[in-house]
Amino acid sequence: MAMPKQDVVAVPAARLDERFFSLGTRFAGELMRKFVNYRLKLAVVGDISSYLAASSALRALVGESNGSDHVWFVPDLDALDARLAVQVP
Repeated sequence: MAMPKQDVVAVPAARLDERFFSLGTRFAGELMRKFVNYRLKLAVVGDISSYLAASSALRALVGESNGSDHVWFVPDLDALDARLAVQVP
């Protein structure tokens, strides 16, 4: 059985400006809202542990996002593949 098509944009965490991880700039929220509005999935792929260690607000955002269907923070492409494998259309 073929898997349903899923529109996912995977962005390496290292390619994102540091402002994305500083929630006070609202950059992350605005970008994430665009993806949700256009019904696209956004996956931030890579190690963001240094940003998480510095911000409890970011830790909360990542936790909440990873429980959603539209925005995920994953450590690597294998984790993204696993996440996509369990998604239901």
